[in-house]
Amino acid sequence: MKNSLLLSTIGLSTLLLSCSPKKQIQETTSIPIENVEVEKEPVERTHYNPSETRKTDILHTVLHVSFDWMNQQMNGKAIITAKPYFYATDSLILDAKAMDVHSVSIEGDSSKVNFKNDGAFLRIKLPKKYTSKEEYKVVIEYTANPEKVSQEGSSAITDAKGLYFINHDGSNPNKHQEIWTQGETEASSVWFPTIDNPIEKTTHEIYMTVQDKFQTLSNGYLADSKGLEGGLRIDHWVMDKPHSTYLFMMTVGEFSIVSDKWVRKDGTEMEVNYYVEKEYEKHAKAIFGETPRMIAHFSELLGVEYPWAKYSQVVVRDYVSGAMENTTATIHGDFLYQTKREIIDGGNESIIAHELFHHWFGDLVTCESWANLPLNESFANYSQFLWDEHKYGKMEADMNAYSEMEGYFLSAQQGGHVDMIRYDYENKEDMFDGHSYNKGGRILHMLRTYVGDEAFFAALKEYLSTNAYQNTEIAHLRLSFEKVIGEDLNWFFNQWFLASGHPIVRFEQNYNAVTKELEVTITQNQDFEKWPLYKLPIMVDIYTSKGVQRELVWADEEVEKTIFKGIEEAPSLVNIDATKTLLAKKVDKKSTEQWIYQLNEAPLWLDKKEALAKIGNSSDDKAIKAVMKALDHPFWDVKTMAMAKLKKAIEVYPTEVKKKLISIAEYGKHPKERAAAIKYLSKYFKEDQSLVSTYEKGTKDQSYNVLGNSIKALSKIDTKKGMELAKANENVESAKINNIIAEIYAENGTPAEHDFFKKNITELSSMNKYGFLQSYNTYLMNQDNKEIAKGIPVYKEIAENESMWFVKLSGYQLLYGLQSYYDSEASSLTTKIASLEEEGNTMKAAEIEKKVNFCKSKEAELTKIINTLKENETDSNVKKYLGMK
Repeated sequence: MKNSLLLSTIGLSTLLLSCSPKKQIQETTSIPIENVEVEKEPVERTHYNPSETRKTDILHTVLHVSFDWMNQQMNGKAIITAKPYFYATDSLILDAKAMDVHSVSIEGDSSKVNFKNDGAFLRIKLPKKYTSKEEYKVVIEYTANPEKVSQEGSSAITDAKGLYFINHDGSNPNKHQEIWTQGETEASSVWFPTIDNPIEKTTHEIYMTVQDKFQTLSNGYLADSKGLEGGLRIDHWVMDKPHSTYLFMMTVGEFSIVSDKWVRKDGTEMEVNYYVEKEYEKHAKAIFGETPRMIAHFSELLGVEYPWAKYSQVVVRDYVSGAMENTTATIHGDFLYQTKREIIDGGNESIIAHELFHHWFGDLVTCESWANLPLNESFANYSQFLWDEHKYGKMEADMNAYSEMEGYFLSAQQGGHVDMIRYDYENKEDMFDGHSYNKGGRILHMLRTYVGDEAFFAALKEYLSTNAYQNTEIAHLRLSFEKVIGEDLNWFFNQWFLASGHPIVRFEQNYNAVTKELEVTITQNQDFEKWPLYKLPIMVDIYTSKGVQRELVWADEEVEKTIFKGIEEAPSLVNIDATKTLLAKKVDKKSTEQWIYQLNEAPLWLDKKEALAKIGNSSDDKAIKAVMKALDHPFWDVKTMAMAKLKKAIEVYPTEVKKKLISIAEYGKHPKERAAAIKYLSKYFKEDQSLVSTYEKGTKDQSYNVLGNSIKALSKIDTKKGMELAKANENVESAKINNIIAEIYAENGTPAEHDFFKKNITELSSMNKYGFLQSYNTYLMNQDNKEIAKGIPVYKEIAENESMWFVKLSGYQLLYGLQSYYDSEASSLTTKIASLEEEGNTMKAAEIEKKVNFCKSKEAELTKIINTLKENETDSNVKKYLGMK
């Protein structure tokens, strides 16, 4: 699962039962202590979420399903082959949420089967007590009612209905008609009765009856497809290897299927297919085309070949998360739709890699409980680094990894620090956070750095091979690493996976020219009552005229001092955490000269970033020249980071800086550096007419980022020219360009541009709509009151029908904003009327009175709309942020 994609230490809590109450009594009274009753707090066990107790083992599931589009229901027949897990039993309990269960029977047994369906569980009384060596088949006929489901989603997976009918009645011509499922965390049991827990693994078959115009997709392979009368068809999908029930999936829709392939080592070809709407058929391979190479790379890297029958990816509308790794059939949200030209500025390969890697970590080997979710998500997160490193190089991988680490810091700041593996979660949905994803990926990278590449991937092969088609907890991973490298790794796993927080470190250095000694001090400053005192293997690079000397320092004390002897000269640079893999908040104390040297000579992306952060605002001429030199670095992002630090350089060397930026804008190899150069030229040199030719050249660039920044830059110099370019590019298929045009219209638009906003708000995906709405609101506030009123139905539609909760919430917020505006406007105009009446200007006052009445009527209209929307609101996230119960 990818979310674009966000409190206390777990384990055994120590209850400190202090003896101080007794001591205080002895000091203040002469009554013997044994005669005094001391009231004690009751001792309570620490909250713990265990793995599911296994009473029944589902061996195989067969589903026969058909769909009632208009009523958003599914008619189903489930044939479940099961047996008791260990202890003999005469009962079967299945998760079955909001289902109408019509009948239950045992295949081959005419005995009556009693059952109880309470809307959450289906409790079946079997005709006899079965042992763990006896299988039986239970047949259940039912109707799934996803619209009646009461369970709520979370900020990561915004809904939990399990089964979704999109544009169910076909009334929206702008929305694809689809059915799709979303099982994680425990919503598969909305559309078929099962044991809805990650520890339950089973094979299955699905017979899907659909209209012949629709394509279907499910797990495994399409065994056969048979036409029926009345324009119907049955597709039979077979999943012949066991996987967890939350990974079951179906998709139905008028998709175009774009075929690709991957060749296994034995020479056999495997289907790799992309399901997209017809409009994006020509772009499908640009969006997904790296998939076969990813499969090959990950298979080689892990030493475990892709284990499933096929790999398909489908893009759906109104998806409730980012993407989902359903075994052999990944679902992506429609933000993945891009044209070939849009992909010039960057696609979504990280998400594609993330979901694919889950087919080893999550699908093949699955966490046994949601408390162990990082065993799924940390690896999927780290796959993004592995793919970037393979295709784009270490600089790109490190850059994106740093953003992931910053994402963890932000998530922890907002939601609190928690253990990675946490059995004390209040809600299983809380596990889908910046810890399980972002922090986990960085922990794995530290582990790889410590043990080395060969050992790291050998251990992963051991873990996957030993636990294939099974469930694991964090100890299984540790034991696999220990088996490979022969070292006890409890110290690593305990501090990183079984505790919360991260190191807060201070690096200091002191060189003694007399003794030829370098002292390096590493101090840990985190709160040790909450977070561990970490054991940290840290590489230190010492740069002198003789070259680079690398040393390993073990920092496992609060203040760790290490002395390096025989350093014959003052180092040009002492680079602590030289591998730049430490997950920590760092303070690094060293001279400006060393930071300059680090920027110029140290090899890694984070070396450059750290140095630019330290010397970017320096007036030192050597620092200024080092920043300017960074504009010539081969990696595009080093250039863009340097561009943000040119203020001092422009004061001293304006002509040279301007020349360098123009050169990058016009000839830079990477579109992002060209776009950034135009952005900073416009920022630093504002209305410089000599730059018009560079900006005009940018309007012909194939990159939408370059085009967009060029239009913005020209609009600052010449508003009329900017408006003309905006108008000329209104029909460009790019959310980036749409948003830039919206920004220009927001400041300079007239009522003539209103249709542009309304059209795009209708057509943009939820992900792209959020920012666009802010520009629309700015545009409205620059119009008259009657034009502003045209925004009311637009905002109402968003608040009422938007699929993504945060966009839906923005609709409410914007409605509240208009309500406040009209209230304020009415008050302001009323004050003006009073002034005019005092002056005797009754005619003008009467005119303004009409405006007051208009504003009051709109305020009342908005109040009614908001109240009605809130009464009918069902989204738990929206209700939470609106302060509703």
